[in-house]
Amino acid sequence: MKSKNPNLPQELFLPIIDNIKNKNFDEALILLNNISDQDPNIINRLKGSIYLNKRDWPNSLLFYEKISDKEKNFKILNNIGYALLKIGKFSEASIKFKEAINNNNSFITAYENLSISYKLVGNYKLSIKYLLEAIKLMPQNQKLKNYLIDLFNYYEPNDLKNSIIKLNHQISEVGTIKKNDKKLQNININNLFIKSEEILQKKFISFNYPETQIYRRNKHNLNCDRHFGIFNKYKIIPKFCFSCYKVQITIKNVLNLIKLYFYFNNLVLEKNNIRKSMIELREKVSGNYKGYLYANSISEADNIKNIITKDLTNYEIDFEKIEIKHGCTEYYEEYELYKNINEDVTNQIYKEDWINFENEFDQKNWIEENSKERSYNNTLNKFNLPDFLIIKNWLIYAKIIDDQSYKKVFDIDVKTTHLSKTDIQKIQLRAKKN
Repeated sequence: MKSKNPNLPQELFLPIIDNIKNKNFDEALILLNNISDQDPNIINRLKGSIYLNKRDWPNSLLFYEKISDKEKNFKILNNIGYALLKIGKFSEASIKFKEAINNNNSFITAYENLSISYKLVGNYKLSIKYLLEAIKLMPQNQKLKNYLIDLFNYYEPNDLKNSIIKLNHQISEVGTIKKNDKKLQNININNLFIKSEEILQKKFISFNYPETQIYRRNKHNLNCDRHFGIFNKYKIIPKFCFSCYKVQITIKNVLNLIKLYFYFNNLVLEKNNIRKSMIELREKVSGNYKGYLYANSISEADNIKNIITKDLTNYEIDFEKIEIKHGCTEYYEEYELYKNINEDVTNQIYKEDWINFENEFDQKNWIEENSKERSYNNTLNKFNLPDFLIIKNWLIYAKIIDDQSYKKVFDIDVKTTHLSKTDIQKIQLRAKKN
């Protein structure tokens, strides 16, 4: 392999590149510091790349910005934008991604990152605009298509020239199951899905959409990724989670999970509480079909539980149990006392020095900075393309575990192409245990 840059001798260049490829980043930095008399643009480019890989965003920016403007190609501009994105400077990041696109208008990664930066600030229209430009360049890219589908949960574009947008619009127009139907009749659900599948088949669009949970969000950020990150790193429960409760509904079969999904779409609560419908993939967790509603206090959760219990009976949604749980199940193995919902156990579990671990995690992951520009918005409470694709994944799940109720929803040859091999294996394992 020859050095691509004649200004840096091969005997100096190759050891650095080998260390970068092998993720020996600190060794690569030492070698770079030993050749500081070489072309500064090359040195700064390599250091910027190394620090980007080390997730040291400020140092990555420091060295990338030292590169002369004429030497900043589309990849460097994109990397600068990515580092800015990770430290919460979404608006600045979008400028760099646009510069990268202007430098190379076929660079898919920059379109993808630009779309993400607009999504994070709640500008879904522009986010979709740049995704569509990327999809034109690479029509079969599944990741781009999935990004677009995810955005339909927040925004329904009117431009029907794109086939995926048109498909989402047509499926949304098929209809829904209204709350005032009193009984969520199986035949209505069956007709809805047959029509949706007919629309999907006519479009000849391939999808690989592996999602299995349907959320209905409000403008409140639960920040679960942050909390799980802290728990996984330090094995401590973040303080926020002691005020987090959820009403958990364990559903009997997939038909009733779908009924619950439609019920959630129409449910009106004072605080528009976050809710989700899902299939269970975790190995050690019982129950195959779940619904959750999140609350900030035990009294709020108890009130929601009373409402839900009456409604599910009225709408003939069969469930195994409804219970109030504290935070997340993953915490229970480490701290059994956390299961207790009848008293405040914060002081019995949360140690004084745990706040230091939380602060350390937040600083390293730029948690506060990422919340300044970010926008959290309500999802659209309507049946659409992403929901249809997720529910088809639920039906795959039901078929594998031999839940015959799926035939009342959609008695067709359900394919397993959307779910990952890992998820299929998890489902098969659950089927053996049932």
